[in-house]
Amino acid sequence: MRIEKKHTKTIFQFQSDYQPEQIWEYLTHPKYAVDFSLEPCYYNEISESFKLEKNNKWKEIHTGEDCTGDVVVCKITDVYKYNLFTTVRHQAGIKNTTIFKLEKNEKGTIITETQKFTLSIKKMKPINIFAWLMLVTGLLTKFSFKPEEDEYWFKKMEEHIKEIH
Repeated sequence: MRIEKKHTKTIFQFQSDYQPEQIWEYLTHPKYAVDFSLEPCYYNEISESFKLEKNNKWKEIHTGEDCTGDVVVCKITDVYKYNLFTTVRHQAGIKNTTIFKLEKNEKGTIITETQKFTLSIKKMKPINIFAWLMLVTGLLTKFSFKPEEDEYWFKKMEEHIKEIH
């Protein structure tokens, strides 16, 4: 496991025992996003016709203490099956880009999850200036990045795959 926290970016790496073909859908399809979470703070609304294709979208409906009622649209920006999956979402004046890279190795697959944060005026409200201040001071990545939750999610995914195979 490798963890890297920078001013506006976080990187979490996990060694999976499974091949990219076995873990791809769990990492990329929004129907699994909260299935392995330690403390889910949202659920996803997905259309029946949803496909894992570039420019397709789904909605996160937030239920957490700090973000109750937020509706966040997630858009797929890149898909290279079994290799790379990128999404973009805007919340509280922050643009969040999530990148999953899968790299096959002799042990299975190295999963690298990168989260990039930038300022955004999309869906901007005056209260979001606080989020901007947190971003430019580096506090956003300090408080929002919890590697133990990422590790928990990946380990739960591994347990699930082991149970069904």
